[in-house]
Amino acid sequence: MMKNRTKTLLILLSIGGLCMAFPVDEAAAQTATVQGIITDHSDDQPLEGANITLQNQSDERVRGMAADDNGFYQFTNLQPGTWFLQISFIGYLTYEDTLNVRAGETQTVSVSLEPGEERLGEVIVSPTGGAARLEAGRQRITPVEIQRIPTPAGSGDLASYIQTLPGVVALGDRGGQFYIRGGTPSQNMVLVDGTMIFRPFHMLGLFSVFPSSLVSEVDFYAGGFSPRYSGRLSSVLDVKMRDGDRQRAGGAASISPFAGEVFVEGPLKKDRTSMIASFRQSLIETTSPLFLSEEQPVRFESQYIKASHFGTEDTRCSSMLLRTYDRGQLDYEIGETFKWTNILFGGRCIILPPGSNLLFDMNAGLSHVSNEVGSGNESNRFSKVTQFNLDLNLTRYIRQTRFNYGLFVLIKSLNYEISDRFFIPQSDHDHLFSGGGYLEAIVPLGQQVRVYPGMVLTMYREYKSSVEPRLRISWQPSIGDQGDSEVNLAFGRYLQSLVGVSDTRDASSAFTAWMAEPFGGSRMEAWHALLGWRQVLGSRLNFSIEGYHKWLRNLPVTVWSTLAEFTTDLSLANGQVYGADVRLEYNHRPVYGFIGYGYSNTEYESAQDHFSLWFGEPVQRYHPPHDRRHQVNGLISFHFGKFTTSLRWELGTGLPFTRPIGFDEIFFYNERLPHLNREFGTTRVILEKPYQGRTPAYHRLDISLAREFDFSSARMALQVGAINLYDHTNLFYYDVYTHRRINQLPFAPYFSLKLETK
Repeated sequence: MMKNRTKTLLILLSIGGLCMAFPVDEAAAQTATVQGIITDHSDDQPLEGANITLQNQSDERVRGMAADDNGFYQFTNLQPGTWFLQISFIGYLTYEDTLNVRAGETQTVSVSLEPGEERLGEVIVSPTGGAARLEAGRQRITPVEIQRIPTPAGSGDLASYIQTLPGVVALGDRGGQFYIRGGTPSQNMVLVDGTMIFRPFHMLGLFSVFPSSLVSEVDFYAGGFSPRYSGRLSSVLDVKMRDGDRQRAGGAASISPFAGEVFVEGPLKKDRTSMIASFRQSLIETTSPLFLSEEQPVRFESQYIKASHFGTEDTRCSSMLLRTYDRGQLDYEIGETFKWTNILFGGRCIILPPGSNLLFDMNAGLSHVSNEVGSGNESNRFSKVTQFNLDLNLTRYIRQTRFNYGLFVLIKSLNYEISDRFFIPQSDHDHLFSGGGYLEAIVPLGQQVRVYPGMVLTMYREYKSSVEPRLRISWQPSIGDQGDSEVNLAFGRYLQSLVGVSDTRDASSAFTAWMAEPFGGSRMEAWHALLGWRQVLGSRLNFSIEGYHKWLRNLPVTVWSTLAEFTTDLSLANGQVYGADVRLEYNHRPVYGFIGYGYSNTEYESAQDHFSLWFGEPVQRYHPPHDRRHQVNGLISFHFGKFTTSLRWELGTGLPFTRPIGFDEIFFYNERLPHLNREFGTTRVILEKPYQGRTPAYHRLDISLAREFDFSSARMALQVGAINLYDHTNLFYYDVYTHRRINQLPFAPYFSLKLETK
């Protein structure tokens, strides 16, 4: 064991050495470097996509680039002399300066851009955002987009927005489970300022721990994600939270029948240190008897606080604490209660040292999740995970090529126990250690093509080391306001060692048992292939289409049984997912419109012992219960004066389920000899082949109307709306064992009141 640990440590140190030891340009001593970080002066958030140009005053040669997601830019190999610097971004005042650079010098010019009249007038245009702007699987989500979705609260929520995207399947408005392009919830990675959160979505599926008031920006990868992210098969949701205002204190409070929230921010030390905090509490358990036809026994809450310190324009550090709690029943008749809690603590620093040509992005976090299910005060099943992460991410340029690389360490502690009416309780406790490094280069080939080759190398204490090669390519055949287009391609390998087991036979289950890979090193594996095209149609329309194919191996699935019991008895399945997302977006104030269509086909193949006995074939092919073939989402929002109205409509075709064809009684003789003529055994359902049926289609219309009122020192927003406006009866799940139907939310009118300081 000691030998293996020493070997792993040596490999990690070697990776670190390789990352640092990029070849140094021989001409570097005769040239200069200009670099810096571009931020928003009003809230100090980095301005990704800001345009930076340098013009040599002697030969008028021009070099240009765009700031990255940290607002970082860097020009290397500059000839000594006088250069004219210009920094611009839509909605901000342009910054200009003249620089005198000397040979061998690294000059840092970090700038906070002042908002212009367009920004101050709330006409916000983001060159990196938009539902139809996809870049090899990546979509940038901003608070403005989140706020457009009708949400029964004082502010928008990321959970409501995510459900409007093609390729994202929510089985219902309860449970907080999202399936992205054929992947399961346990295969999704969600990060809060670099720290993973395991259960970010609340039990009432309209809400998450990400209200729009806290979010700075979100990078959403539905597949084909870069080497910086490893350890998950399906998707990445990288959420960057806002820093508090360093200049003045402010806050807001809101209330609706669904939830109440208090939000505060302000300086702890003016211009240097700030804080931001949010406290949210659900109210639907108390209010639902008044405005719904039945009680909704669901409760959730969250508390979040973040402190940020700005040493200089080139140094920023923050720490955050997040706690969430969910408790509720998904099936009111059986009465089982699901609970889960998240606790996160994280710290992050972004540093651009004076005279250095490296940007440092360092992150450390501790994440804990516990979830359980039981009746009354007794817990029948529980699962807990505690994860510590330490990451070092570096960025530098060599000529025109940008390199992103870094090291990471992960330590996980897993514990679960399943004891619900089992003859032998199932439990386990384990620790997982892993570490490694990644490297990605962004190589421009002329003005129109960018190639992103990369790889991840991961070492485990328990498994063999692994290499995950990844490649992305971006081609812009035409560039211009009236003809901007882009073709994107992504291909790569993805591995996951942490297994999340859920009862896929029952769509109402919100319990996940986390465990180490149960088959001796057969880690889950996926290969992603993605091809997309994005086209700007004039100045108001954006169109995109993206096709994808995933090949899946070594997926642990629950062993097929006729008994309705959760079990960690698993077998392996292989599978594939293929489909396409089409999006059309219109954005011209005061009207915003979006329509998206998603086609997806997910199929598993598994061999289990009982299949030959029941079905006459040892191998079964089936579509898992999250396989939604067609999905349509539409959104339209009008802004006129002080009024804003939004309508959202969704249609999803039926989901697979297994048809019952009869029942019998089974007796167990290992306890005692039963009286067959006087006793009934345990009811067992006789099933058809797995998942051959389809539930009815799902569709729903949500609407909201908001009005703002301005006062001398405050602003009030009043919103009225409704969930499921035409009261369509949507199936949540059908219990084939008891022939009971559980429906989703009926027509649910609501109002919300929000008061915030100016």
